[in-house]
Amino acid sequence: MDDGLSATLDATDPGTVVIRLAGELDLATREQVVLAVRAVLPAFEPGELVLDLDEVTVLDSAGIGALVSCWKLANGAGCTLTLRNPRPLAYAQLKLTGLLDVFALT
Repeated sequence: MDDGLSATLDATDPGTVVIRLAGELDLATREQVVLAVRAVLPAFEPGELVLDLDEVTVLDSAGIGALVSCWKLANGAGCTLTLRNPRPLAYAQLKLTGLLDVFALT
């Protein structure tokens, strides 16, 4: 896979929007995720926003910061942000930082 990040939107379930991320969520790509969430929230007004991390190969501290920014945006819009399918390393990083207590996880 090339360096970078791609996002695929799935809004087929009423009230829920899923953004499937693939690639590296790091300093170079963090703003892409935040911009995607900023665009999705007013366009769809979901009750739940799911970030699917199954294909995220790198998650560094800047990427974690981007997830926190997305959580703040969703929370401010009255929306629940859920993380789905984090790989073992990403899960360990979220646990180490205490963010598993902040994010809903499926």
